[in-house]
Amino acid sequence: MSEPVLYFHWSDPQALRLRLLLGAKRIAYRQETRPLQDLETAFDLGHAGLPVLQTSERCWSGALDELPRLEAELGGESLAAGFVDPKEWQAFCQWRQDLDALLQRLIVPVQPAFAEIADDPEDLQYFRQENERRLGQSLEALANDRYGAYQQLAQRARLSTLAKLLAKQRFYLGRPSIIDLVLCADFHLLRLLDGVTLPLDLQYYFQRVAEHCQVSLNSGMRPT
Repeated sequence: MSEPVLYFHWSDPQALRLRLLLGAKRIAYRQETRPLQDLETAFDLGHAGLPVLQTSERCWSGALDELPRLEAELGGESLAAGFVDPKEWQAFCQWRQDLDALLQRLIVPVQPAFAEIADDPEDLQYFRQENERRLGQSLEALANDRYGAYQQLAQRARLSTLAKLLAKQRFYLGRPSIIDLVLCADFHLLRLLDGVTLPLDLQYYFQRVAEHCQVSLNSGMRPT
């Protein structure tokens, strides 16, 4: 298989899913970070937006419904086949989708921690406008609502129970799987919420998954 190429933004959780997967597989690949407002790259590759992982077979977006097939194509030690039951994966994907609206409202206000968004005033303004159009509120309003939104998310996702399970088993199924990649990629930015206390066991879990995949969760962020 020729060397895969990942076109992505550092701030995109879906791109982090792909970075974690490639890291877990110990697959060398070329990173092509793109400007925040770049649409042409994705269009040229036949996708509506980034991320796009280009392999010898096809291009992938990192969407949940693609991950099992991509994981199998990449080969190496399995992160799904043989121990992630398809019905369990479907149930997990539904659980994740049910939380999406709340999760987006919490994550968007902290994404300017990434240099690709905040370093250029034009990019920051673009990010603001796109997300205000998409979510119907300004970044400031979303940030002010973070306490209530987080409490709703924590209750609906049963984050405390999940954190205890992950502390006991280290990984969701007791060994690294594609479920861990999604949990880490999609939820780790909650740790940046000012004044919100994320379960410590969940924070340790994010770092554990990242270390297993040899990926830094802080890549692309502005120096603090």
